[in-house]
Amino acid sequence: MSGGKSNKKNIVSIIIIVALLIGACFATISVYAKKTLNKPRFKMPEEEPVASAVELPQDKSALCAYVNSLYEDALKADNAEGSWHTDVNLDGEITTPFSQADQAIVSFIKDNAAGQIAALYPNESEVKMSETDDAPVIRVNEADVTGFTAERGHTDDEGNVSDDGFYFVTFTLDPVKADTKSLAESEVYAETAKMLSPVAELKEAEFEPERYEISYKIDRVSNQIVSVDVSNDYKVKASAVLVSEAAGLLPEEQNSLFANVELPYRKALRVGFSWYGARFTQRSIVLHPSDMKALPADVRVNSAATKEDYKLTFTPSDKEILSVDEDGVVSVSKTAIGQLASPDDTLSIKMKLEYGGHAYEDELKVYITDLETEVENG
Repeated sequence: MSGGKSNKKNIVSIIIIVALLIGACFATISVYAKKTLNKPRFKMPEEEPVASAVELPQDKSALCAYVNSLYEDALKADNAEGSWHTDVNLDGEITTPFSQADQAIVSFIKDNAAGQIAALYPNESEVKMSETDDAPVIRVNEADVTGFTAERGHTDDEGNVSDDGFYFVTFTLDPVKADTKSLAESEVYAETAKMLSPVAELKEAEFEPERYEISYKIDRVSNQIVSVDVSNDYKVKASAVLVSEAAGLLPEEQNSLFANVELPYRKALRVGFSWYGARFTQRSIVLHPSDMKALPADVRVNSAATKEDYKLTFTPSDKEILSVDEDGVVSVSKTAIGQLASPDDTLSIKMKLEYGGHAYEDELKVYITDLETEVENG
């Protein structure tokens, strides 16, 4: 009996000791958390939003004139490189009276033809825009516009805005205005017919336009076009003679079976522009004493340019506190805080690019503090 009482006392003692230890741990954590939460932190001041170079027109006539002018300027610019390529999409069913076997052959050819057809269109990459004469001509005629959208950034269903640094303009045009005549007479059509030749010989064809859209992405700060997308949907209607070998016809039946073929055809042209210049991708940064960090600089020159072709300089507002090397790496003095009137004083770094007869400049705010930087969630 006495042994049982002793065991019970030991168990109670152990429980009390464990409870006290747990309580002590929670108290320590609580004190630490309180100190951590109350510890002073540096919060980045809110920056003024970067202003647009021009306001986005909302009137159809003014909007057409705006994008046409920007595109013409881009083609003449001596500080831009461009690229363009065409994609072809043949997704969708081909309507034919062919047998199931012939239909399978036609579908196989169609599924493997898109890339080959797209390669027939002229494509260029990293071309100096002012030095080329064969860039795609894109112009929006106001009379052809049946609808348009013009907005700053993209807004989702919940009202959240993304890509705020860009204007997005899309025109829906009368599809009948699409150039079908040159398409029917082009090498593209001839090669498409050649690809179908194992199954059918195309005799006559017409391109029936179904959709015509032109979309622009514009950098609202520099007021320069970033890209243009032209999309055309057609239905190709053609009369054809089935090829005997593919159709399984007898010799006396050769060239006797005619068919009407309908082929879905989408052509998408993208023109992209890469503009020379120098810009900070952030408007401000926070640094600490003894920090060494690469500046958020975006510098663009001709793809073939070397360091001897341009001059890039970084100038800090206080060279005793900040130093920047030629590669854009900033170093902060170990005694930076002591040299500032306040830890929250703002310094700056100016960047200047001299290239191709142009000078590009931008400025970055620099906050120096020995406090932890407050990071906002999301």
